[in-house]
Amino acid sequence: MQYLKNMNGNEFNEYILDKEKRFAETLAEHTFEVIEPAAVRAKKQLQGYLPNGFLTDQHEFYNIVNENERYGYVWLKIDETKKSAFLYEIYIFDECRSKGIGTKVMEEIEEYLSLKEILYFKLHVFGTNRKAIKLYETIGFQIAGINMYKTL
Repeated sequence: MQYLKNMNGNEFNEYILDKEKRFAETLAEHTFEVIEPAAVRAKKQLQGYLPNGFLTDQHEFYNIVNENERYGYVWLKIDETKKSAFLYEIYIFDECRSKGIGTKVMEEIEEYLSLKEILYFKLHVFGTNRKAIKLYETIGFQIAGINMYKTL
């Protein structure tokens, strides 16, 4: 079953607004600098990752769909010269979680990357996202590093 469907420009615009809001919430919860508000940092970081928005080289955007029902989003960066891919986001809507969709989507992404002869598939996950960590470990991801903090 195929879950990934390429986004078009209009779908990307809808996605990036949603992503900006969710990213700001994540930054507020998981970063510990008080330089500027999380919403400002989220917008700046996303603009830095995507200087040309939807048309930024090497970045691919997908809707997760089944029978025309959308379950979430995927954002990938694929660097074929380095044989490497980075998963910026797999986001499954709350009401669609714990149904095996994330696992199936990750398998589909891996198949796609294998066809492109990508050797390394990387991602970042916050330590509090236990369900995602369990999913990634179950499908073979290994920890490459751990960031830690202490409130003073």
